[in-house]
Amino acid sequence: MEVQRFGVKFFVADPPSVRLHDFIQIFHGWIQKQTVENHLLIDVHNYSHIHNGPGILLVAHEGNFSMDMADGLPGLLYCRKTPTTGTPVDHLETILKSALQACNLLEGEVRFRMDDFLLLANDRLNAPNDDECFSQLKPIVSDALERVFGHTKYTLTRHSENPKERLVVRVAGN
Repeated sequence: MEVQRFGVKFFVADPPSVRLHDFIQIFHGWIQKQTVENHLLIDVHNYSHIHNGPGILLVAHEGNFSMDMADGLPGLLYCRKTPTTGTPVDHLETILKSALQACNLLEGEVRFRMDDFLLLANDRLNAPNDDECFSQLKPIVSDALERVFGHTKYTLTRHSENPKERLVVRVAGN
């Protein structure tokens, strides 16, 4: 199973505390200091005018970070664009660690939930939203979660079974 172009969204613990416009300045600071390891940070885009949209987007060569507002649920969304090396578990581990690094950098501004988050496939050809793909993905996700968080006490569920939507897996702590 190919998991190169996947993303992860960690939800904000206190949604009313999010002030989207603050992240424009924060992300520009990250660009100036090239704060995120193994990422060439390039530009910031303000999409806060779009209801339940991408919010504030930080473009990097390797992947995009955003304070995402999809479904009215603010959170840090990281979507990987470039390939990584290793196994599918290695790829997912890299994606999770990149998102967690961004969450840690934002801890002074906002706190994130680690007990409930989303994994998103941005590759419908290699990761269609169907039962077969989901069953192939589950052991990869479990192994990556164990590597990153040190345990696998999570429930994995498909966010939607509509094959026209991308594959989204909800990861909920037990």
